[in-house]
Amino acid sequence: MTSRSQVRRLLADGLGYEEAGRRLGVPAGKTFLIATGLPADGGGTLTTAEQHRPGMPGRSTEHLAGPPAVNPTSDDATRHWLRLRAVADGPMRRAARERGVRPEGERAPDDVRDLTDVLTHDHDRLTALVKQLQTLPGTGQGATEAQQRRGRAVADVLAGTPASHAPAERRGLWPLVREALDDGGRAADRALEQDDEEARTRAELRRTPPDDEDFDALAERVGAQVRRHIAFADAVFARLRETVPQDVRERLGAEVVRAWRDGPPPPGAQEAPP
Repeated sequence: MTSRSQVRRLLADGLGYEEAGRRLGVPAGKTFLIATGLPADGGGTLTTAEQHRPGMPGRSTEHLAGPPAVNPTSDDATRHWLRLRAVADGPMRRAARERGVRPEGERAPDDVRDLTDVLTHDHDRLTALVKQLQTLPGTGQGATEAQQRRGRAVADVLAGTPASHAPAERRGLWPLVREALDDGGRAADRALEQDDEEARTRAELRRTPPDDEDFDALAERVGAQVRRHIAFADAVFARLRETVPQDVRERLGAEVVRAWRDGPPPPGAQEAPP
């Protein structure tokens, strides 16, 4: 059994409680308790006499009380165990296979008419896809082949979904912004630059295999770009609701919804300039 004199002798030699405990084969918190008779977690209020007991350091001792923090999900053995459990779980594997990859919810519910609400609703669907992609483990996190395939499928849908969302904004939103807001031209130009940058990243993500280390970084970049686009659009929407009559917003919203339901324009059709 470790004695108080053993601990205090090591402390007198200049060792800290962690090193003293390591040499004695005793946890640091217990070493402190042996030396001082006090718990290392600092519970309660110490009297003046307790504060000056032999072995009391001049700083907090709470770090001695608990074991070092460990993240079990970063351990190779834990990841291997989780993979084995996932493979053995038949119902979960079947549910994963049957679950389709698609944006959540209806794109244009009947009770959503205002242009700003229509586009906000579609933004929510894009956000849900980004969350699906970013909750999947990446190659650097030990993703299984099934998880990589899932990531590929979500990335493809995420890359294709804005194919009709961005044109809707170019035809219905940004021309309105240019006309209705004092700084609308600058706002529209900035938004279109963001759209072009985001489109390039999505195209690069679509070309990158899911087992490539760049896939994870591209997925993170797409998520950041989508969030930036939505935050910027939300600020513009708030200003449009204050300056543009509701009937105008609803008319433009109906045009966007009708275009979505009718499908993309025929090949070779010219899109109106933003």
